[in-house]
Amino acid sequence: MKGYHYLMRIGRTINVLAQYCESLVSMFIEKGVRGFIDFVRETLTGPWLDVDWVQSRLKQPYQLRLI
Repeated sequence: MKGYHYLMRIGRTINVLAQYCESLVSMFIEKGVRGFIDFVRETLTGPWLDVDWVQSRLKQPYQLRLI
């Protein structure tokens, strides 16, 4: 079976997330299996950060402050 290794890794990731995050249970109940899988896929592949903004921030000098 092709992709079985990837399927097992995805399953393990979802199990670890479920162990450490209580809000996933309510989301799973609300969205169902396919909706939850779509949500995880969109979260992992979605562009959360603007590339131009990140590059401009990296070009600026930074200052580390120890409080």
